[in-house]
Amino acid sequence: MSIRERYYKEGYYKGLASEPRFQRVLKLACQIKGERFLDIGCGDGSFTLLLKNAIEAKEVFGLEIAPEAVALAQEKGIKAFRVDIDEAGLPFEDCYFDVIYCGEIIEHLFDADHLLDEAYRVLKPEGICILTTPNLAGWPNRIALLLGFQPFPMAVSRKCEGVGKLLIRGNEGQWGHINVFTLKALKELVKLHSFRIEKITGCPVTLNTQTKLSLLIRATDQLTAKFPSLSTRIIMVIGKQEGKK
Repeated sequence: MSIRERYYKEGYYKGLASEPRFQRVLKLACQIKGERFLDIGCGDGSFTLLLKNAIEAKEVFGLEIAPEAVALAQEKGIKAFRVDIDEAGLPFEDCYFDVIYCGEIIEHLFDADHLLDEAYRVLKPEGICILTTPNLAGWPNRIALLLGFQPFPMAVSRKCEGVGKLLIRGNEGQWGHINVFTLKALKELVKLHSFRIEKITGCPVTLNTQTKLSLLIRATDQLTAKFPSLSTRIIMVIGKQEGKK
């Protein structure tokens, strides 16, 4: 079994609902209702189903580049398709979805403009899209840069994730981020693609260790999550601007 197969079959996504990012997204989703829902980057579909229930969607679709994940999502009843978003358009008609979720995907793409153009195209005029992404200007990255280290979400080596990073050694993470956004940049980008911003919230990360340093980091992270420009992660709710495109 390959590393990627184990990643999905060992249930990586099943425990994510307890993480702050997913809890906050679910809370937002409960305030949004729609019959047709698309999860771009659905993984094995575990969190997709939680979102479907929160939104009270009747139809749920998922897109994923990994065939193993697509198969697992299909087993859960999700209409999942294998799509490389950097290479192809979304396989749906214009104005097809009420709600789109794009969680921690945009930073992995070479062409973020293409993703937003396609999301705009398939979203209904009154539809809602939820984006989440790491914040390049989050407080840990500001400290890292001040001390001369590489920002945490940006790797300079695919061989060793920890090159040039503070507190990270070896191959921890291997996130594969290509484009990482500040809050200001993300706001300008979505507006460039004729979206209006409905809501922005910050979000902390999850630390499983209980050292004094990790407790201090966790407390600081919880505090800065109240200020999206400083938060470790950004959650943004967007909709179509009227009369655009």
